[in-house]
Formats: sequence, structure tokens, C-alpha cells
Amino acid sequence: MILISGGNGFIGRHVVRRLAEASGGEVRVLDAFFGEDFGETFPDVEPIRADLLDDGALKSAADGADTLVHLASKAVDRDGSGFERVNVEGTRAVCRAAAAAGVRRVIYLSSVGVYGHGAHREADESTPVAPDTPFSRSKAAAEKIVLDHARAGDFESVVLRHRFVYGAGDGAVLPRLIKAAKSYPFWLSGGRARMSLIWAPDLAEVIRRLSGSAAAVVDAEAPVYHVTDGQPISYRRVITTICRQFDYRPPRFSIPYRLLYAPVRLRELLLGIDPEVAASSVTSIRLKLVAQDNDFSSARLERLLPDLECIPFEQGFERSLDFYSRFR
Repeated sequence: MILISGGNGFIGRHVVRRLAEASGGEVRVLDAFFGEDFGETFPDVEPIRADLLDDGALKSAADGADTLVHLASKAVDRDGSGFERVNVEGTRAVCRAAAAAGVRRVIYLSSVGVYGHGAHREADESTPVAPDTPFSRSKAAAEKIVLDHARAGDFESVVLRHRFVYGAGDGAVLPRLIKAAKSYPFWLSGGRARMSLIWAPDLAEVIRRLSGSAAAVVDAEAPVYHVTDGQPISYRRVITTICRQFDYRPPRFSIPYRLLYAPVRLRELLLGIDPEVAASSVTSIRLKLVAQDNDFSSARLERLLPDLECIPFEQGFERSLDFYSRFR
């Protein structure tokens, strides 16, 4: 039995679908909310509607599970309550339940945001963890909880760090880039910045190969892996691909990143705006993510799963056009 926390979200549904197909339905999903279509979409999956801090529900959900895939996470603080309760205390409760139930392996989906929002070029997993926002600090704290349990012998652990995940159900990554391609007639610093992406079904396949009794054997001393498609791509190429598919006119000139970043950041500081939660599509953090290199090496994952084949962005975007066309 595989237990998935947060299985009703964007990434979660891709993971549930892949694991349900592979395991013959031996999948259980814990989530605080299930859409009306969840049962129809996944008729062989057992849903448990509960809060991450509901110890009784966690105990019941973890009972008999071999692997726990911990996806539940708060990514945007819309209500101002912060990230601690869900991302940190929720992970603590999930790990406690997994240890008590004798779960063999816990897979935690984290983020390369734990390195901070500086420029990264072919960064590997030895990059120092230096979170610089409330969200990234909560993810780093959650990672530590998972890894501490593993060091104590409570279960095996795997921490997967991604940057940009796209595909059907994505409400943030490519919709913002589609809006940028449509609305902004300029490149940032020529569009040269490189980013790491992964198509959601490929991420789900990575998790499948790390789940269950026949899972790949990870490095117990360093069970942290970047999960990308291994094909870093420039911002210019991403925007050009979007423009070509949707018949937009590509940007016609370039603005130095720093020239735009400075006034945006000054405005945030003067008005007390948190760039992580601001409604605006242009914030200092979002500028950093597309105008600075965000390129992370997946060499360790490729050595662990040598026959894994991830598709390049252009192909993944084309396969997801039915979904993304609603944002054009």
C-alpha cells in the first residue's frame, strides 16, 4: 500500500494516477479536500479526508502502508497564517505517524528554493541550504524533520527538490509565462537565463520508481536528489515556444534585469509588500526566477535511475496544450 498526502493537488493527481496504474489500485490518499470528480477519476483509490494534524486520521491512513509520498504543502499564504502549521508541523505529524506505523520509506517533495533565490548554474545537491523566504524556510525545516527521522532509523527517506513543474493542472508556472509572452514586448537581459523544468507525468514516474517494495535503492547518507528533465532551457526559448504555439508576436527588445528589478523591489519595501504572496505577476522573486539562472543538475538522479527518459519542454508543452489553451 502506498499512502499519498496531498494527492488532490496539481502534482498530487499526476502522482496518484501513475501510482494507481502501476500498483493495481493499492493507493490511499490523505487530503483536506477532494474535488467532486476525484472518485470518478480514481475509482480504485481510497480517499481519506482529513487535516494533516489529525493524529487519528494519520494513524489510520498510515496503517499497512509501505511507502508514504508526502506532497501536502502550503505554497501560497493567502490567509496570512504562515507556512509553519502545514509545512513544518504537518510534516512532523506525518513523519511521526509513518514511524509508528512501520512505513518503510518516506518520499518528501521539496523545492530548490531551500538554496535561496540567488543565481544557480548547474548547481548540485551539495549546494548549501540557505532559505531566504518564509516558504523556503518552511520547506528546509520540513526536509530536516524527514531526514532526522531517517537518521534515527525510523524509516528510509528520499527528498526530491524541483524547480518548475508544468503540465495539465498547473495554475502558476506556465500560466504566468503565457501571460508574460502575451503582454510584455521585451526580454529580460536578452532572455538568456536558464531554468530547470520537469513535466508533471515525468515527475510522477520518478516517484513511482522510488515507491513500493521494488523501489530503487537510494544513498542513505545523502538521500537528496534534484528532479528535473535534465535539459535546462533558456527563458527565451520557453517564451519563443509559447509565442509560436499561440501565434503571439515575440518580444522585440531587451531590458537589463537589474533596471527593472530595482524599482519593483523598492516599491515592495516602501509599501510593505511580501513578494511571495503579492497578487501582481511582476514581483522581485518572480523576476529572479526568470531573469537569473535557475539551472540545477539532475546527474545524481540520472545515476540512480539510468533508464529514466524525461521529455523536453517543447514536447511536454505540446502534449499539454489542451489544458494551457485556456490561458492564451
